[in-house]
Amino acid sequence: MPENSPLPLPQRLDIPMSDGAVLSALRYPGGTSPSPVVVTITPYRKEAAQNADLVAAVLDAGYNVVVADVRGFGGSTGPYHGVLSEREARDSAELLEWLADQDFCDGRTAMVGGSYCGINQLSAAVRRPRGLRCIAPWIAPTDTYRDMWKRGGIPSHTAWGARTFLNAQRDQTRRDGLRHFYTELVDEPFDTELFHRIDFANLDVPALFIGGWQDYFLRGTVRGFRQAAGPKRLLVGNWSHEPFLGPELRAELVGWLDFWLRDGNDSSTDTHTDDSTNTGTDYLTDNVRLSVFGTDEWTSHAGWPEPDLTRWEPVAEPTTVDVAASLLSVPPAPPTPVDVLVDLATESGMRLWGESATFDLPIDEPTGLLGHVGLTAVLSVDGCDDVDLHARISVVRAGEVHQVTEGRLRASHRAVDPARSEPGVPWHPHDRAEKLPQGEPVTLEVEVYPVHLRLEPGDALRLGVTVTRADESGTPATATLLPGTVVLLPGSR
Repeated sequence: MPENSPLPLPQRLDIPMSDGAVLSALRYPGGTSPSPVVVTITPYRKEAAQNADLVAAVLDAGYNVVVADVRGFGGSTGPYHGVLSEREARDSAELLEWLADQDFCDGRTAMVGGSYCGINQLSAAVRRPRGLRCIAPWIAPTDTYRDMWKRGGIPSHTAWGARTFLNAQRDQTRRDGLRHFYTELVDEPFDTELFHRIDFANLDVPALFIGGWQDYFLRGTVRGFRQAAGPKRLLVGNWSHEPFLGPELRAELVGWLDFWLRDGNDSSTDTHTDDSTNTGTDYLTDNVRLSVFGTDEWTSHAGWPEPDLTRWEPVAEPTTVDVAASLLSVPPAPPTPVDVLVDLATESGMRLWGESATFDLPIDEPTGLLGHVGLTAVLSVDGCDDVDLHARISVVRAGEVHQVTEGRLRASHRAVDPARSEPGVPWHPHDRAEKLPQGEPVTLEVEVYPVHLRLEPGDALRLGVTVTRADESGTPATATLLPGTVVLLPGSR
């Protein structure tokens, strides 16, 4: 299909679910019939303009495309059971199996899409629906507590509920969704059955994970890739939370679909020879492609790289850090442009809060960093039972500050499960709150999202921190960042 040409008129489909609900979908015919069907399922309306680029890319590759509304949204009926509910995952599996039986489908299906339309692929795939050959989630969360609604135990991404449910079209979904989101998910402090985490041990469907270095779901993308049990591939590029297809994403997506849906590509031992996606290497062996932050350079790896960790101790002496009343009262952020989609996410995105204290590490020789950054912050607080610690890693180059990554943690959620942690990547169970002892040091293990950097002599690596109140008191409070604070830096091998 020529670039910018209009999409063909779609066929309306009404797909029955086992509980009597009906999912409303649009089918765009592509290729010869029958042919594989590529599916995306969305709460953002199947007719939305943001779907056009994805539909066009898949049609160009010669596949049918089906875009469906989740139950209770748009034209789809049925009672709404909450965000990414089990019923919704069952709907996705039933939809895929229904499509596999249609005359226009050759029995093979795939799922694609970003963000919400990525995690619902994972939820469906672990149910192993008949005919599903591969999935391609990008910029997608994998743990709704840690990635979406309570990053670091802190309420986050909270504007999503209002925007999404107020546009649900159906009155009952609007009321039930808003009530569920704001009185249950946002209000619940701990990781309970309200939240969902993908069981990657059961994910044996081939999965292409795509993330962005400044996407606030990057943690989920990398963790999902590392834990997925089946054939898999990972691409991380220089973008944030952008559900649109640039050239690199488009090439990877089409290459992945062709690999699993074309005749003759039925086994994980097949190789893919499209140099635009893997520069001639084995498609599932050298299965990680990573851009270097802020450059056009890409590197390929056999699996997620295991770094050589080095220690940076940025705090030479006790340093007072103002305890801000909220993120609304912190200093201005460094002069890094804010992507509009990140800005819409307000407190969920990067680059939207300032720094109360900064610490610089001068770089005196060429240095590569690739992997998770770990922060062990030693902090003492007076006059406050709980605080939120926000940490940013930036590069200072030629007098300009470029934010690279960030992490955050609510201090009362500082408990760590050693069995599920690794150096630089703590696992917080988020199952209880422990008040801060007054005036005594506490250790906060903060997961900072991974990086891929090239640093040159004259650059500096900057740690910026902000501390905000997380208790109910209005009394003055002070915080002190103490020696013993360590940043684990992932040197590339």
